[in-house]
Amino acid sequence: MSENLNGLQIQLLLYFLEAEPKKRTVTDAARYLNKPKSSLTHILDSLDGLALMERVEGRKSVLTAAGKRTAQELLHQRKILEQYMQYQDIPPAQIKENALRALSAGFSDEFMARLAEQEGRMRLKEIFAGHRDFHGGDICNYLKDGSYYFPFIIYREQIKNHNNLSMANRGFENPCELIVKDHEGLIYLAVKTVSAESMSSGKKMEGRVNKMQYLYDGEFRDGGIDGRYVYFPVTALSFIAMGKGRDTLLHGSVCLKMQCSVGDMHMPESTAIFTMFIH
Repeated sequence: MSENLNGLQIQLLLYFLEAEPKKRTVTDAARYLNKPKSSLTHILDSLDGLALMERVEGRKSVLTAAGKRTAQELLHQRKILEQYMQYQDIPPAQIKENALRALSAGFSDEFMARLAEQEGRMRLKEIFAGHRDFHGGDICNYLKDGSYYFPFIIYREQIKNHNNLSMANRGFENPCELIVKDHEGLIYLAVKTVSAESMSSGKKMEGRVNKMQYLYDGEFRDGGIDGRYVYFPVTALSFIAMGKGRDTLLHGSVCLKMQCSVGDMHMPESTAIFTMFIH
């Protein structure tokens, strides 16, 4: 419904949602929005026709149940848009008008979800900019329940053949998934099958990571396994913030031990550094 509304219809719905009950009148709305009362009366009629508002006794108008849901959705989207624009350094005087224009464009739910995710990343970067030592649990304190996706790299502990990328980097799908619930989070890695030469026979073999441990408080602890996923708590990640402003990069790392399904004789247990980026 909201994608079919024009700017003035949206403004009127939001006004009737947010204004004090005694000021939810066309007269007060016209004064607040600095619009002719006749224009708002016409808009009110159109919203009445869309079953978003209705007239009650005393010639007053109120939001219908559908109108309230639509207005609340628009309010939520407006907040996301305004916060996103703040992080893009849009001048404050232009943010409100630009957000209204964006709402009138009628973005899809999928687009708004992606925008909300990006706004969340920017908010994290602003909160933790300049911090040199924090962990993943601190980040979860600022995230709503849901799934978040971040790129990662798995490095060797030591450079080998002028290359510091671990073979384990090929063993998982990128990005990883951070699932947050009640300000606690788990990092999920989707396991892939990889091909490599056996350390004992030299023959090409295929295997998958089937056990993972993560370093926490100086000791390795077993990660979880859920079907094709392995997971560990985000609190295991030690973060630093690099750069500044919009170019800030949050860099979180943890040491992992991994075992392959073909056995240690062919692919010995390896230790590597998992590094996740929030950019």
